[in-house]
Amino acid sequence: MFALGWLACSGFGPRMDAKVSESERRDYADAISVLADDPAEAEQRLVAFIQKWPRSPISGDASIRLAEMALARGDQDDALRRYYFVIRRFPDGNRVDSARVGAASIEFDRGNEDAVMRALERLQPRRLSDAERQRASRLFAEAARNPVARIRWLATLRAAESDERVRARIDSQIDDLLAPMDRAQLARVAERVEPEIPAARALLAAAERALDLSDFEAARRGIKSASRLPMAPAYAARLALAADRLRVLKSGRADTEFFPTFEDAARAGLPSTGSARGSIGVVLPLSGNFAAFGQEALRGILLAAGTFDARHPVERRPRIRIEIRDSGGSPGLAAAAVRELAKEKRVTAIIGPLLSKECEAAAVTAEIQRVPLLALTSRQEVASGRSYVFRVRTTPSDEAQTLADYAMRKLGAQRFAILYPRDVYGRGLSGLFWSAVEERGGRVVALASYDAEATDFGSSIRRLVGYELLSSEEKALIAEREKLIRSARRLPTEQAALLREEARSMLGPTDEPLPPIIDFDAIFIPESHEKVVLIAPQLAFHEATGAILLGTDAWNHPDLVSIARKHVEGAYFTASYYGDSSVGYVREFADRYVETFGAPADDFSASAYDAANLLLIQLARGATSRRDVRDRLLDVKGFSGVSGVLSMRPDGNARKRPFLLRVRRGQIVEAD
Repeated sequence: MFALGWLACSGFGPRMDAKVSESERRDYADAISVLADDPAEAEQRLVAFIQKWPRSPISGDASIRLAEMALARGDQDDALRRYYFVIRRFPDGNRVDSARVGAASIEFDRGNEDAVMRALERLQPRRLSDAERQRASRLFAEAARNPVARIRWLATLRAAESDERVRARIDSQIDDLLAPMDRAQLARVAERVEPEIPAARALLAAAERALDLSDFEAARRGIKSASRLPMAPAYAARLALAADRLRVLKSGRADTEFFPTFEDAARAGLPSTGSARGSIGVVLPLSGNFAAFGQEALRGILLAAGTFDARHPVERRPRIRIEIRDSGGSPGLAAAAVRELAKEKRVTAIIGPLLSKECEAAAVTAEIQRVPLLALTSRQEVASGRSYVFRVRTTPSDEAQTLADYAMRKLGAQRFAILYPRDVYGRGLSGLFWSAVEERGGRVVALASYDAEATDFGSSIRRLVGYELLSSEEKALIAEREKLIRSARRLPTEQAALLREEARSMLGPTDEPLPPIIDFDAIFIPESHEKVVLIAPQLAFHEATGAILLGTDAWNHPDLVSIARKHVEGAYFTASYYGDSSVGYVREFADRYVETFGAPADDFSASAYDAANLLLIQLARGATSRRDVRDRLLDVKGFSGVSGVLSMRPDGNARKRPFLLRVRRGQIVEAD
């Protein structure tokens, strides 16, 4: 009777309302009574029981027992036969759902995903034990081909799990499934899994996509809906950043409040990295055509890590292991290097690579492996849509925003002209600058372009200052004016000055000024210094003077002033790195670099130095896991970098304030 009592209390007993005779109960109890002492004998008795009572509800329990015995001895075929016997013979029995889960598990091990779904098709989870429900949810999640359905089952599995490590693994799986989804799919996920935690995560991802597309109303709704649902702590910070980003973008202003000026950064001082502990991966082109750039970046990283620092005792230096891999300039090698480093559990983040195609391949792998990657590229697409990828170099947008902001706030310019080459660089920068001006309420009132290979810019300059579409009468007046100006060259100084003044005061047929018409305060020229030294004198020749010249980092070269001389006096331009800066921490970096390597740093070494320091600061503040490093990087604001003051945006793209330089008395000096 003991066996019968155990049977009634266990999951292997028949339902109380099942029609089971006393003889059936006795025979089944007899079969399992020897299970502990003689499993083989128990198996034979269970087989005999099924043959004697094939339609008894208890035969379902006997078959489940036989299936588990078969699995214990490694016979999946026999176990699968036993499970399917229960499913076919007792479709409404109390053990059929356990049989469905058992059969599905074997089919999954064999790679038969369709069979898995067929086995689970009529499953009723409420009739399963907790362990069986978890197995069923895992099987549904793994076998479902629809990503929305997979997330729904993973959400169920997560809700039943109490181990935080297991939950973290489930969260990673959910993130991988959400990453490629569009906004409509994300909305379906949220609807299907609400109120479970992944619902808020899907709504947040949809809001971030809406922000990328400047759909502010959709972003607002997504953020509001996500904030009402439970959310894992790691995503609460992302939600706050998304709300902050929405506020800034809706204001119509650039997010300059996200970082201080260089002066403010210097006053605040640099965070200490001496207590940093851990390992950092580095992937750079250390061989091949771009090895020189990779070596410069590596030197910056090693300098930040204190590898060559003899000024401080060992106990005050970061204890950081640098794992270095050579990408050779190859996207394939870069991806393989990231994959290899990701297998090293102690590596908490990776810096690099440099080249755009390398960075894209490395970013794809880093996202899959869920290891933070700080890419040393200016291409914003590398980080967008990837939660573990960050981009830290100065972008053309940073340059355009900084120039427009300074020109309008500090120099009082409101009306602008743009003179640009017809190539990718010129078109891209001119568009970014135009947008930056209009965001701040300014106007672009003149626009002209020229062939990228040109050396004579006269026709473009003349279009810029109003010589286009002149009437024959206006052309005749301009010819007369130019004749007077030429005549002035042969006259004494005072008479020549009077004649030039008379010529320049001539009006057109309708009493309007004749070209050149300088009705703009500044001219933006996105061009290299080699071309600027040709353009600036031609601006003067065509009397397009009086406006402030504005340029990009490509102007930052000593030849700009040694060749163009007075024609670039008063010009302003950006710089990704300025080693002669008066800012203390920048000056210190420049001096240490020269002392250590015997040559000045460049923007590659400066950017890599900053990337390393960004990681060291997080490690010094207690970050221990890759996810922790990722979340802390997203919260960086106003970082005092030697390549610019940096704040990280929610999409992983750093927004940087580059240096602003000017030409004063024939010298390139800091403007801000």
